[in-house]
Amino acid sequence: MNATARIRIDLPRTKSRLLAMATLCVTVLASALPSESAKAQPAQPADWARILSAAKKEGKVLLYTGQPIPVVMRVAAGFKKLYPDIALEYVRGPSGEVLTKIEQERASGIDGGDVFLTTEITWFTDRAAEGRLLRLAVPAIAQWPAQYLRGPSVAIIGSDPFVITYNKKLVSNPPKGYADLLKPEFKGKLGTTELASTVLIAWYDWLEKTQGADFLAKLKAQNPRLYNGATPLDQAVVSGEIVVSAFGVPTTTTTLIELGAPIGYVIPSPGLGNLWGVAAVGWSKRPNAALVLTNYILSMDGQTAWHGRGESASPLPGVPGA
Repeated sequence: MNATARIRIDLPRTKSRLLAMATLCVTVLASALPSESAKAQPAQPADWARILSAAKKEGKVLLYTGQPIPVVMRVAAGFKKLYPDIALEYVRGPSGEVLTKIEQERASGIDGGDVFLTTEITWFTDRAAEGRLLRLAVPAIAQWPAQYLRGPSVAIIGSDPFVITYNKKLVSNPPKGYADLLKPEFKGKLGTTELASTVLIAWYDWLEKTQGADFLAKLKAQNPRLYNGATPLDQAVVSGEIVVSAFGVPTTTTTLIELGAPIGYVIPSPGLGNLWGVAAVGWSKRPNAALVLTNYILSMDGQTAWHGRGESASPLPGVPGA
């Protein structure tokens, strides 16, 4: 479906699918914490020295992520300072597309991503149950809060609030919450996101539960345009193709604001956010470099590079600016 396609929602069928997927999300996120024996243990100094030496020989690491490019570049810059002998490459795209790519690599055994950073927590827990992810035996795991670990191979590493974005030149009275999206002045000038990931499916289900059972039908009546995630939505708001987006995240919007784009955002109340997880895949061709990158992302330095500008939240206490 192209970026300017009109949204079409089959409410009975969509509701059934949303509820099923959202229930799965809630089940995973609310699952009991792993036992101490199931948690990853920090690498001993001698073991970590061997991993670092092997990682330098591997020479590079490939990160797959749905995070906006500015965030990835900050993390990459910090990693390069500490590990100049390990080149960090990355592939960034919508969560669904990146997940398809890494699944194809898993099935075929071809060389590809080493570390996956995504909101698809269910995928992580499924792969972990199959023993397909590397254990996070890295130094930084020792300081990681236990409630943000999903067994020995998966760590929850950040959270973004979902926001409503708008064009500051074209909107004189910005929406303060989701109910305002139904105002007559936004009809035909509104954008929202495709069902491109488990998180977005859960978000639509949450909207229906908190804004009323008829909210999606009313949203459809506004003739919104459908885009694939926050980045193209923000670009459409900036260009004036739409004036308001029902979905956004600060990590995307803030960069545009700093570049002088006429875009602003509000955090609705009630609101929702997502969780980001990270894991090193067990089929990596560079497992040592994968562990080194994962350790950096979990470290205070890596968390500051990601969250330190106040756009998102870190599970790690004391991250400056998070």
